[in-house]
Parts: sequence; C-alpha cells; structure tokens
Amino acid sequence: MRILWHSNAPWTATGYGVQTRLFAPRIRDLGHDVAVSAFYGLEGSSIGWDGMNVYPRAFHPYGMDVLARHAADHKADIVITLVDAWVIDAGRVGAPWCPWFPVDHDPMPHPVAASVREAAFPIVYSKHAQASAEAAGIPVSYVPHGVDTAVYTPQDQAEARARFGLDPDAFVVGLVGANKGKPSRKAFPVQIAAFAAFQKRHPDAILYLHTHMMPDMDGMDIPDVLTACGVPEDAVRICDQYRNLMGYPDEVMATLYASMDVLLSATMGEGFGVPIIEAQACGTPVIVGNWTAMPELCGAGWIVTECERVLTPQNAWQYQPTEAGVLTALEHAYAHRGNRTLREAARAFAMHYDADYVTETYWRPVLQDIQARLHDGNTPEPKRTPPPVEVL
Repeated sequence: MRILWHSNAPWTATGYGVQTRLFAPRIRDLGHDVAVSAFYGLEGSSIGWDGMNVYPRAFHPYGMDVLARHAADHKADIVITLVDAWVIDAGRVGAPWCPWFPVDHDPMPHPVAASVREAAFPIVYSKHAQASAEAAGIPVSYVPHGVDTAVYTPQDQAEARARFGLDPDAFVVGLVGANKGKPSRKAFPVQIAAFAAFQKRHPDAILYLHTHMMPDMDGMDIPDVLTACGVPEDAVRICDQYRNLMGYPDEVMATLYASMDVLLSATMGEGFGVPIIEAQACGTPVIVGNWTAMPELCGAGWIVTECERVLTPQNAWQYQPTEAGVLTALEHAYAHRGNRTLREAARAFAMHYDADYVTETYWRPVLQDIQARLHDGNTPEPKRTPPPVEVL
C-alpha cells in the first residue's frame, strides 16, 4: 500500500515523534510505500528522511489545511494519523482514515468517539482503549506503542549515575513527563507531595525531575510546587532545561532510566505511557496508577489503587492518585531497592513492546487486513454521531 503517516516529524523529541521514528521505516520495510506528513517539526518545504519524503505543515495546528493535498500528492491508499483523534476532521483527510489513537479517560470521551466513528480503520494502542471502544460499539484493531530495546537496555547503575552526577548510594526516584495542563495531567503536585513525605523518612532519597519546570505550556510552576511541598533543595535534581527543549537523545534517556531506583509515573491518565516501558526496558521498576493504560504496562513495580475521580473538560473521568497511595508505593520500592529479580522481570516484560516485535506481531497483520479489505472494496461506511439535541 501507499501510506501517508500524519504526525510529528521523526526527528522531534516528542512522544509522537519517537513513534514516527520507530515505525514509519519499519512499516516501509514491510513492503509499503510510506511518506510522512509532519504537522509539527517541519515548515516551508518537503525534505527526505531515511529514504522517505516528509511533507511540511502549513497553517492549521494539526495540518488539516494540507493533509488531503499531501495524501493526493503521495497517492495514498490510506492515511494513518498518530495524534488525538478528536483534532482530526475526517472529511479533510483525503483517503481512508486510519487513526492510531489514544484513550486516556474513562469512558471514551464523546468527542473521541464521535471522531473515530468517521474513520475507516481505527487502531488503538492500549488494551484500555480497545475495551473503551468496544463499550462504545466501535470496532478497532490493537497495535501498542513500541520501544527500541537495543537502545533502552540495562546498564551499570553506578556508571549511569556518574554520568548524571548522582550519588551512587542515593535512592533515586525519577519523574519523566510533560508539564502541561491544570489540573496537572502528570499529577505533579500529588506525586511531589508524596515524595516530600517519603524523603523525610529516607533522607538518602533524591527526586530527579525530567520535565519543563515552568508553566509555559499552561502547566505547573514546579519550583513553587517543590517549595509548597517542603522538598529540600538538595533532594532535587532537574534536567538541563535548554537540552530538554531541544530533545535529549535516546541514548541519554536510557542512561537516565538506568540511574533510577524507580520511575514514579502515577499520573491522572495515560493513552499509553512510553516512559513506563522505556524505564522497564532499562531494568527499572515503575510506580503507576490503576487506571487507563497504566496497569497493563506494569510488568515489574507497584500499582497505586487509591485515587479520586476528576471530571475533565472532555466530560469524562481521569483519576488523581492520593498522596498516601503514592507514598505507600514509594515505601515498597525502597524496600526492594536493587532487587535483581525485579529488574530482570522489568526487562523481560518490556520486550513485549520491542519495536521490531510490535511491527511483526501487530502492524504486519493489521496492515494486511486493511489492504485486503481495500482490495475487496470492504471499506466500512463511517458511523456518524448525531449532534446533541438542543433544548430551546
């Protein structure tokens, strides 16, 4: 098939950019003719990357003004979009639409369901999303996100810590996530408050924050949160803010994960949660929440069950972990620090999300099915959701 992949440019350090970099070439190597439409990361003109054409964005923030023209120029049989489905206008895609989309709420928000009902071949990347779609009466395929396990691999922890200037005897808690939205999508205040209580009990604990510290993306003022929670200055390390904006190489991120005793990632909701798998691929156990995609991604670590529901602007639920729940999980992680069996289990679990494995096990049969259905003229009619009835 001729496939147009619409997402972030493959050289960007975003989560979408990483998945584009992993899978666009691998799908090409399955025998498909792939081009990339980049609504983020490229402007002005098309350029070549890894033997593929990368089309630029124009003016619309998600590329809706040029997507159909890019699809026509590539003579695309299908368009795969890797972005929130509700930002895509199905009528402006230009070819049968295959959204590879997240569900980070419970249940599936109405705007997401309304959008993907207009898709020809919807694909989800978590079991949670698959169940949510089935509950909404939407048939979907399942293809999880992936990780390059040849890069994200276990390393000597002492050597990894030396590269980051971390105390070899410290208990290092890592927190990796984008600082966006209020309330904090990554539950920064609650998780930092739990760490503050934990650090009082265990003065050897250090919190490493790999995030943008200021509220430039409508997020939290993290320094203010640290102060409000009473975290000692000498118990916090932060990533270089400029390098973070430019994007850390995968090799550096792998070393960072290897330096941690545990990744703390009990957020309000995840469509997938790539850092959870990246950390485990490096042998680092994780702490996650028992909601959305997170519990299915925890092969070695601890699941926080205590939470409070939060209704978001999408009129669906996400979940705020409790400080006590996160603190309990941190205590379990401390009690199991350095546990070799746990670290080996983390690595073994992450191998199920190896990019090559995902390509062969999931992408190949899903794309074969789509191709066969296109050949047979079996493209499903979009199921359009009627607008809400207005009461005058």
